[in-house]
Amino acid sequence: MKRFRVTSATSIVLVMLCIMYFITYLDRVNVSTAAAGFGKEFHLSHTEVGLVFSAFAYPYLIFQIIGDWVSDRFGAKRTLLFCGAVWGVTSCSACCRSSR
Repeated sequence: MKRFRVTSATSIVLVMLCIMYFITYLDRVNVSTAAAGFGKEFHLSHTEVGLVFSAFAYPYLIFQIIGDWVSDRFGAKRTLLFCGAVWGVTSCSACCRSSR
């Protein structure tokens, strides 16, 4: 039986993916918690709040479909590096955006 090594590249990528997934999960939970507040503030109907929630589901659908093709064409390493970089930049830009 092989022993699990924390320093292997596969283990590091797995840990990073788990952390990224956890952060996106927190985003979804926070939006659902804040729905009552921003629904009233922006005068959104229940249908419109549902569209806000679906904004998290549609990108998953789209990128799951094309992700396999991109990974086969460019390799898993490059694909994960690029997707992680894009995710990091968009997350940081959301934090740096000034509130009005």
